[in-house]
Amino acid sequence: MTDGRGTAPSWSRAEAFLHGRGAARMPHPGGTLLEHLGRVRDLLAEWGADPSTQIAGLCHATYGTDGFDESLLPVTERAVLAEVIGDRAEALVYLYASCDRGVVYPQLGGVEPVVFRDRFTGTEHAPEEADLRAFMEITAANELDVMAHNAELAARHGAQLHRLFTRSGDLLSRAAQEAGDRQLGQYASVPSGPPVRITGIDHVVLTVADVERTVAFYQRVLGMQPVSFGQGRRALTFGSSKINLHEAGREPLPRAARPTPGSADVCLVTELPQKQVLDHLAACGVPVEEGPVPRTGATGPITSTYVRDPDGNLIEISTYDTSAAEPCD
Repeated sequence: MTDGRGTAPSWSRAEAFLHGRGAARMPHPGGTLLEHLGRVRDLLAEWGADPSTQIAGLCHATYGTDGFDESLLPVTERAVLAEVIGDRAEALVYLYASCDRGVVYPQLGGVEPVVFRDRFTGTEHAPEEADLRAFMEITAANELDVMAHNAELAARHGAQLHRLFTRSGDLLSRAAQEAGDRQLGQYASVPSGPPVRITGIDHVVLTVADVERTVAFYQRVLGMQPVSFGQGRRALTFGSSKINLHEAGREPLPRAARPTPGSADVCLVTELPQKQVLDHLAACGVPVEEGPVPRTGATGPITSTYVRDPDGNLIEISTYDTSAAEPCD
């Protein structure tokens, strides 16, 4: 999306459109939806947003949002809104409305590119930086106005929103950042409850090119047991742990930011002496990458032999012992 496409934003036409669609009769924190939309527009103007972003902020709830189910216009009639506010502003409205927040919000401020999931169609794409910045400005203006007019929502979501805006600071204008800090900073205190204490790893996920090829390798070479669960998903169990398998290009959500076959480096523990490990690997025709070599495991010295699985993941097969240890790779 770029500036200059379609008709220029028209404030009077946009306001008439919102009136005609019932926004002035729809309840919303702080009065009516129309009053909320006007305040969002005013915040964006105060922060120096461009006209297309301002008018998109005014109309951002036209198709409903992931946090507000009511809509003023079906998404099948996008051309109607584009005729009123222009192509770029309408595209920003759709970007905001279609955002699957559960997928997108965790990526903001930590993953590049940010991949949007369209909650209407299920498709994914990476918006251009200018559009992502406009999306974040509208998000900040919308949420800050809602929090300002509903103390219960502010108490419930203020801390989470403050963290979102803080880690996404590079995508927000300085004015928006400062407004977020002023309004939500009070919720940024450290939680008074006990910290989360992790006691172990239940399972890890491997992204693989061929699920059944991977199952065959880990069952034959490492003695793991294949299992099926969910809707045809596959996994490998061993001891009290499990490896879930994702097929590359068909990974279920949520998923890692950059799932890639061959990117894992995993240490597995066996009770077998390393001599028997080597004999078994030779019998299976699996070449040894390195080892046996001394390493340091989670609870003490180990001796390790390294191999690779069919996707090139580095697999460290280790036995705990009392030999001198070196830092683990």
